[in-house]
Amino acid sequence: MKVLLILIFLLISIILTLNSEALIINEIMADTIADESLNEWIELYNDDSAEINVSGWIIGDDNDNDTIEGGLYNEEGTIIPAFGYAIITDEATRVYNNFNVSNNAVRLYIDDSSIGGYGLSNSGETIYLYNNNLVDKRTYNKTSEDLSWAYVNGSLHKSDPTPGFSNNGSIILEYGCDYQSELILPKTVFNNSSEFYFKVRASKAEGTSTNFTLRADIEDLNGKIIKEYKPFTNKSITRQRTSSEYTPNLDEGKSYIIESNITVWCDDTDSSNDVDSRIITIKGKPLQEKSSIDITKVYDLGNDKEAKFGQIIRIRLNAYKGNTNKESIAAWIEDNKGSKLSKQSKTNLELKYTNYSLTLPIQIKPNCNEKYDNDDYTIKVSGLDSEDQEEIEIADLTDSICEVNIVKEKKSSLKNFEFELMDFSNNIEVGKEFNTRVMLDNNNNKDMNIKLWSYAYRGSKSYSGEREDNMKEFVLERNSMEIVELSNMVEKADPGNYKLKVLINKDNQKTSNEITKDIVVNNKIKNNPDSSNNEIKKTITEENIVEENKNTILNYGIVYESSTEKAKSLIPVFLIALSVLLNIVLICRR
Repeated sequence: MKVLLILIFLLISIILTLNSEALIINEIMADTIADESLNEWIELYNDDSAEINVSGWIIGDDNDNDTIEGGLYNEEGTIIPAFGYAIITDEATRVYNNFNVSNNAVRLYIDDSSIGGYGLSNSGETIYLYNNNLVDKRTYNKTSEDLSWAYVNGSLHKSDPTPGFSNNGSIILEYGCDYQSELILPKTVFNNSSEFYFKVRASKAEGTSTNFTLRADIEDLNGKIIKEYKPFTNKSITRQRTSSEYTPNLDEGKSYIIESNITVWCDDTDSSNDVDSRIITIKGKPLQEKSSIDITKVYDLGNDKEAKFGQIIRIRLNAYKGNTNKESIAAWIEDNKGSKLSKQSKTNLELKYTNYSLTLPIQIKPNCNEKYDNDDYTIKVSGLDSEDQEEIEIADLTDSICEVNIVKEKKSSLKNFEFELMDFSNNIEVGKEFNTRVMLDNNNNKDMNIKLWSYAYRGSKSYSGEREDNMKEFVLERNSMEIVELSNMVEKADPGNYKLKVLINKDNQKTSNEITKDIVVNNKIKNNPDSSNNEIKKTITEENIVEENKNTILNYGIVYESSTEKAKSLIPVFLIALSVLLNIVLICRR
C-alpha cells in the first residue's frame, strides 16, 4: 500500500510540473503616461484547468532578473487560479491607482524597485519567465505611450491596456511613419569662424503626421560636446519643419563633428535616417600644408636614463598631418651605420590637417651574442613626408635574460607572432564612434598577411553592425611591429553590459586569434524626451541569473503548448502510471 501511495504522489508531481508550462506572459505595459518607474506591469495568464503557485519564480530581461513574491502576509498570495490572471509590479507601484485592474487578478510583486535591469525598455526587449527552467518568453518592439503589448492569436500586438482582463478586442491598428533629420550647411570647410552657420530640418519621408523632437550638437574629434541645440521639443509636424539659423563661435584651426537626431511619436519604420552627421573644419589662419613629427618623451628608462638590450621602450610623439595622402608612421632604433637595432613599429594617421598625440612601443633586440656595444644609438621616426630622431644610450643585458632565451631556443622556437590591445574605451555611448588600438608584432623572418576586425556584442547578437564591417587587410612585414586602429559604433542598444571582441587572422588560417573585453553601453539618446528623470540602475555583474540561464534558454525545446497539445503529451504518462497501478493490485491479491 505504501508503494501505491508513493507512485500516486509522483504522478501528481509530474502533472503539476507539466501544468506550470500553461503559464504565459500575456501582456506587457512599458510606456506609461505617468511616472514609468512606478506604473510598469506584466500580466501572466494561467491557460490551464489547475491552479499554479509561482512563489519564488523568476521574471526578468537580458539585463537582470527579479524574484516573484505575493502581496499577502509573509509574501504569500502567489497562487494563480485556473484560467486566471496575475499582475506583476515593482514594490512601490502606483499601478492600482492609475489603471483599471480586475479585482480578480492576483497581485504579485518583485523584490526590486524596477522590473528587469533598468525597468521595461521603451525601445523593446525580451522578457523571460523561469521556474528553474524557462517557462515562457516574449519579445516586444518599440512601444507607444499609453499602449501595451498584448498577446493575441499567437503574437504580440499594440493594444489598450487590459490588466487582469481578456486581451480580445483591445488591439490598436497603428500605421507606421518615417521621418528624417537633415543638417543644412553651405559647405564643410570654412575660412573662419564667422563664416560658419547651419540649420536643422525635420521632414517626412512617408506615413502619418506625428509629434517630434529634434536635437543637434557639435563635438570635437575626441568626442567632447562643445555646443548643444534643442530646435524642437514635442512639436507637431505634417510634412517639414526647419530650425532658425545657428552661428556658433568655434575655435579656428580645428575640425568638429556636427550631428542632428530626430525622435518621433509614431511607429518609426526606418531609424537609419534619424541621424545626420558631418565633419566640418574651421580654417582660420591658413592651414599648414606640411606635416611634422616631434619626439617629445622616451619612457621606461632606468634611473641612469639608459635602456637595456632586449627591453621594450615607449616613445611619445606629437604629429601633425598636413596635405598628404600618406598615412603610415614608423619608429625604430639604429646604430651609426644605419643598421636597425629594433623592430619597426608602425601606425596610421588618416585625417588631414589634424594634430595627433600618440605613444609607440619599440622592441630593442637582445644582445646575447654581444654583437652590439654599450653605446649611444638613435631613435628614428619617419612618415607623412617628415621625420625626427632622438639619441638614446643602450647598455647592459643581464646574463639571466640570455640564459632564458637559450633555454627557449633549445625547447621550442620563440613566438613568431604576438598581439596586444593597446587601448580601448570600456564605456560606450550609443550612436558615437569609438576606437580600439591593437599592437601586432611579427617576430618571423617572413611577411604575414593579416586580417583584423572587431565588434560589440551580447549573446549571439552583434550590436555594431555586421561582425566584419570594419575588417582591415594588410601585410605585416617581417620583424616589424605595427599599431592598427579599429573603429566601431553601437547604433542601437539598451544600456548595460556588453563585450568587445577583436579578431586577428594571419595567413588565412582557419582559426583566428581573439581578444575579448567587457564594455558598458550608455544610451545617450533617451527613449522618450519626457523620461529624463528615470534613474538608470547600476550595471549588473555577469554572475547573475540571466547569464546562468542562457544555456537553458538555448537548449530548451517547447516554450509554450496549448492545452490540447499538453493533454496529448500526458497520455503516455497516464498509461504508464495506470499499468503500474494494475500490476501492484494484481500482486497484492496474490
